[in-house]
Amino acid sequence: MNKNLSPLEQEAINEDTSPQRLEELANIPEVAHLVAANVNSSPQTLTKLAKYDNYDIIKALVTNPSTPTGILVNIGGIFPQELANNPIIDFWLLEDSNPLFYNNKLMEQLAENSKNPIEILKILAQSPNYYIRCLLVNKQNLPINLLEKLANDFHKQVRCSVAVNENTPIHLLEKLANDSDKEVRCSIVRNKKTPLNLLEKLATDPNNDVRYSVVRNEKTPINLLEKLATDSHNDVRCGVVRNEKTPVNILEKLAFDLDKKVVYNVASDEKTPVNILEMLASDVDEKVVYNVARNGKTPVSLLEKLATNTDNNVVCNVALNEKIPINLLEKLAAHADESVRCCVARHHNISIDILERLSVDHSQKIRKRVAINQNTPISILERLLNDPNDTVRLTAREKLKSLENNLDE
Repeated sequence: MNKNLSPLEQEAINEDTSPQRLEELANIPEVAHLVAANVNSSPQTLTKLAKYDNYDIIKALVTNPSTPTGILVNIGGIFPQELANNPIIDFWLLEDSNPLFYNNKLMEQLAENSKNPIEILKILAQSPNYYIRCLLVNKQNLPINLLEKLANDFHKQVRCSVAVNENTPIHLLEKLANDSDKEVRCSIVRNKKTPLNLLEKLATDPNNDVRYSVVRNEKTPINLLEKLATDSHNDVRCGVVRNEKTPVNILEKLAFDLDKKVVYNVASDEKTPVNILEMLASDVDEKVVYNVARNGKTPVSLLEKLATNTDNNVVCNVALNEKIPINLLEKLAAHADESVRCCVARHHNISIDILERLSVDHSQKIRKRVAINQNTPISILERLLNDPNDTVRLTAREKLKSLENNLDE
């Protein structure tokens, strides 16, 4: 018996102390935490102690195998090391229905805890809930033996988590690169630590989605992009266009692709050189021309030319171009077609002068667009409160109310 302890403390830690006496001692603040750790404390006493907002008491309850199951699973996540050391955990692992596995809140709390002991990590790896096993892989720096176990998990999402995890060793990535599920192989490609030889292997994968993942990977070298630019599937070739590393010479070739979906991507891509954009601006396919008109890198001279196009949809896309100069927006604000003026009213770089002009446009659709535009000043909104159209008035009122609320915040 520890002579440094007071008689009350010695009584509180003694496992031969009766449950009745321990219940009495639980009412004494100085020894309540010792009662909480005593295996001879009754469930009623431990339940009562669990209601206390006291660090030492809660910690002691987590260590006590006599703590009622419901309480233990509710507070166990606060002290994962103590929970792992609680003898009852080993007993639970032998049961068909482990109480830990049926408290998702606790399991999530443990899976996200960065200071878990290895014992808890092993328990989490056995969770019947695949989401918990995924969370474990995503949130923890797992030892290799657990990653190996989870790399063989029956659920594909768990294997995906292992495949994309940057801590997964190369030998496991090589194994998962042969996984029967395409999503797992795609996850290998998304892993920033995947070596070049595996990217080369997956660039020849029979599944289109896997090859598309390769062309979207920022690490994919140019020689692989060149090879995949002739891929049999149009989505893969579109992915080549979107890759930031794709050089101009490949874009020039893809501008002549027989599949228009690929050409649409070239026309909208800001890496596409001006000479190709000029060529595509005369394409017979209207959607190609729309994309050139909307491309942020289309030069002003070409935008001005497209602004005179007889197809108003082309002109609308010019009006929506983020880089359109103000003088061209001013010109299009007087366009005869309502849809073009409406697109001008939507532009986020529109000047107040243009908004003033469009706020008295004969079209209520355009006046409504002016009320919605983030650049519209309060003076114009207040004038639109007297608009002859109900919808315009309501829109202006709601916008003013929103502005007032933002000021209050």
